[in-house]
Formats: sequence, C-alpha cells, structure tokens
Amino acid sequence: MTMIDPNDYLELGLAFHGHKCPAMPMGLRVGAAAMNALGIGRTGDGEWEALVEIGDDHCATCFADGVQVITGCTLGKGNIKKLNIGKWGLTLINKATQQSVRVVPKAEAMAQNKKSVFMQEYRSKGVPATQVPDAVVQPMVENVMGQPEEMLLSTTREN
Repeated sequence: MTMIDPNDYLELGLAFHGHKCPAMPMGLRVGAAAMNALGIGRTGDGEWEALVEIGDDHCATCFADGVQVITGCTLGKGNIKKLNIGKWGLTLINKATQQSVRVVPKAEAMAQNKKSVFMQEYRSKGVPATQVPDAVVQPMVENVMGQPEEMLLSTTREN
C-alpha cells in the first residue's frame, strides 16, 4: 500500500472547508496517520468507519472537515460519527478486519495553536477565519503540515 501524504489533500481540504486555519490541516494529518497505520487508502464506499472525538467548538468542527476530506468517511456515506468528546481525536476502523487505530494531536501541538496570534488576536475576538490575514494563518498551516508526525501526533493501535 502506498503511504497517504496529507499534503496531497491540502488544496482539496482548503476548497472543501472554505478558509485557512490550523485545525483542518490537523484533521488531514490525523486521518493520514490513521490510514497509514492501518495500511488502507481513502474510501470511496463505506468500508472504513471514522469515530471523531470533538466537541461543538468551531475549531473542532474544522478538524472534522480535514478527517472527512482525507479518509473519505463522510456524513453523506454515514461512516463518520461525532462522539461529542471535548478533545480532538480519531479512531479509524477497518470494518472488514475490525482493526482500528486511534490518533490524537499531542497536547503540546494543541497548546502551540491556542497561544498563536491567529487564535489570540483574531479568532478569540470574533474575527471570521476568512478575514484573518494570510500572513498570520499561512505559517500555521505550514507548521501543521510540515512537522514530523512524532512531534505532532500520538498513534495507538486499538487491536
């Protein structure tokens, strides 16, 4: 199986999501790590199931868009479920083999994003993501997409 490169899905993710932010790319990274750990590619049907651990905050839903784009698990196919857990994570299940993997962003990576100018000076003050200057958000996107996986994510084989 060819390894999934989340960078191959960034343009599609941005078009689908509608704005630049660090959360959607984090969803791409998490989804790619899960698929690579299971040795599976993007689904066109419903053979994988994605359990997304997010709450209702805006950034968490951005994360879910990245997961949908890269895994192919979508609301339309009915193979993605929101678990309403207030942290971010993904459990991806190969339904045929019942193998699963759980991937979560590391606390340090999440804290770095929360302390950013993007969050502190714009998003926390109610500025819509589409109105944040590209010079502020683009470095964050590049940081999420460019960090080594071991610095950004924790991956656990569930079975």
